Amino acid sequence: MLSHIQDVRFGNSESLARRLAEDLATRLQRCIEHRGRACLAVSGGQTPVRFFQQLAQQTIDWQNVLITLVDERWVAEDDVRSNAALVREHLLQQHARQAYFLPLKNTAPTPQLGFMTCENTLHEQIDQLDFAVLGMGNDGHTASWFPHSRALTTCLDDQAGAWCCAVTDSCVIPPRMTLTWSLLASCRHLFLLFDGDDKNRVFRQACNEAEADNTAAMPVRRIVFQHKVPLSVYHREHSTGESYAPFTA
Repeated sequence: MLSHIQDVRFGNSESLARRLAEDLATRLQRCIEHRGRACLAVSGGQTPVRFFQQLAQQTIDWQNVLITLVDERWVAEDDVRSNAALVREHLLQQHARQAYFLPLKNTAPTPQLGFMTCENTLHEQIDQLDFAVLGMGNDGHTASWFPHSRALTTCLDDQAGAWCCAVTDSCVIPPRMTLTWSLLASCRHLFLLFDGDDKNRVFRQACNEAEADNTAAMPVRRIVFQHKVPLSVYHREHSTGESYAPFTA
């Protein structure tokens, strides 16, 4: 693990989900107390489900929290592939029902046509994105930043300006909308969440310093080798047991 990354390891998935939820809830509450609100972006997939369920149980001032998505498939919310549906089912429950949810998907038929509405809505609703919980695929993607995607230049450029980007490569079915590094780079803190030995092998490969500039092959390197935003990696490893130290703010 690179020295500038906080490495938070657990021996089981339940402890992983619970501790991330507790740590993030503490940060959210402190952010609310400091500036009156907090903005959080979360990722879809199966790994975050336990974390969502644990976070929903945390007692904070949820009425002052805006939740949005790191990325979204361009499908209706009644589609099983919808990240918005996943968040509504598992996170916007219990105490977290009071949070305000901002989806990325809008009524446009394609993400290209929906881009400007999505971009404007993000700017209208978010003054600062405080925290983001990212996932990672076995191919080294995070958000909808896919290896060798035509959209990568826009997605990874912190000078590009756009906060979101349509991802419409022929291999990406259905097409997606994703937040860009231009927005994520302004976060107070980033979290990378993954679970299991396969993902740990992928992450070790992503942390190869000799390949630091090869973000096209493994776009997760954009967050791994940056120093603008503190990064904590929460993950499960069978072979290493548990190593946990609460954050210091």
